[in-house]
Amino acid sequence: MSALAFRATERRHEYHERLHDFVEQIERLLMMILLVVFGGALSTGGLLQAVSWPVVLFALATLLLVRPAAAWIGFAGRPEPNAEKAVIGFFGIRGIGSVYYLAYALDRAPFDGADVLWSAAAMVIVISIVLHGATVTPVMRLLDRKRKR
Repeated sequence: MSALAFRATERRHEYHERLHDFVEQIERLLMMILLVVFGGALSTGGLLQAVSWPVVLFALATLLLVRPAAAWIGFAGRPEPNAEKAVIGFFGIRGIGSVYYLAYALDRAPFDGADVLWSAAAMVIVISIVLHGATVTPVMRLLDRKRKR
């Protein structure tokens, strides 16, 4: 609660900016470590062992259809420009949390085909890293140009 009060009261304070920058650096460092560990898990071959065409199609549908549609519905009635809604829907939030949720679900109840679930989650993450990594700079430049108009 005190953090929220501090944020609201001291939003333009120099310390607030430093704290925000520090948190952002820690987030990047942890994401880098997590991606290195994820790459190690991919390199052993076990994480993608159950990948098949249906899994790849599921991953593509998740990234290109389901997440953007869910974001579009979630933004219904919001005043943001449609271009910004589309960009947020395309890039979404970081999906690495799906690893946590999948591990939690598999720990709580038995599921048939857990290897397929892990492969599907990994495939969504891999495609997301490649697709979003290749498109983020041009898409954000285009969005910035639209904002300036």
